[in-house]
Amino acid sequence: MQLEPIEIKVDVEQQRLLLNWQDGQHKDFSHAQLRAHCPCGFCRSSRLRQREIQYPSDIAISAIYSQGYGIQICFSDGHDKGIFPWAFLKELTI
Repeated sequence: MQLEPIEIKVDVEQQRLLLNWQDGQHKDFSHAQLRAHCPCGFCRSSRLRQREIQYPSDIAISAIYSQGYGIQICFSDGHDKGIFPWAFLKELTI
């Protein structure tokens, strides 16, 4: 099973991340949804402690870097610790 999508598109105007896999699966996430579900240790710990993660309402993806098994997403609030594995993104339902 191929985990890496065949297409990755950042729609800056609509603030969406669009992912398409070879098996026909499509994902469409808002930048805010991804920021709220960041899998980094700090954000996961905050969610487990039921602490709200604070970020601006107009949060945007400022950069994406390939990490092989996923992508590192940098956000406009300066948060850049989250590496989103392909399997995580493919299974994420929001």
